[in-house]
Amino acid sequence: MGLIKGTLTLSKYRVIGSLPDNFKNFIDKQIKLFAFRELSTGEGEKSAGWTSLENILDTNFEYANYLLADYLIFSLRIDRKIISPSLLKLKVLEAERQLIAERDKGKIYKEERAEIKESVYLSLLRQTPPTPSFYEICWNVSQGWLLFGSLSEKAREDFEDLFKRTFKLTLQPFIPWDMKYMDSQMAERILSINSTHAS
Repeated sequence: MGLIKGTLTLSKYRVIGSLPDNFKNFIDKQIKLFAFRELSTGEGEKSAGWTSLENILDTNFEYANYLLADYLIFSLRIDRKIISPSLLKLKVLEAERQLIAERDKGKIYKEERAEIKESVYLSLLRQTPPTPSFYEICWNVSQGWLLFGSLSEKAREDFEDLFKRTFKLTLQPFIPWDMKYMDSQMAERILSINSTHAS
């Protein structure tokens, strides 16, 4: 984990919106409400939620161990069950062959084929253990920026969605030259450079 040890790949965001006055209580309630929960033995493909950065098995945050001065530091855990397309195809063919042998008919109808595929998929999903992924988060509350430990588009989409649902705030990818967030002198220099190039 890069924030504690090793290298760190990250995406930077601006946090858009306002936290309530009692934001520490709000954060504590929300981070626990959306903490990671294990996938059941049912048919879910994905589970995502927050965990402690120091101990990825800690989803209770009993001692508010995500607070560090002006920073909130925690992790996103995403468990996914991935079924190999080639394995699914193989198991579907086996199930079709078995059905043909059982009823002594050489034909399977389109609706039956779809039912077989769905049944085989759900069966494989129940048998497949999830693969966990962990992503670090460092959020500077007062300055309104956040670091997320991945550049993956899929991971960022999952993170942005869960963050919005949890904290009722929007994340905007950090663009260093965004005029809205520059001090006036820097903005004037950039405008001056642009107007020089335009003429």
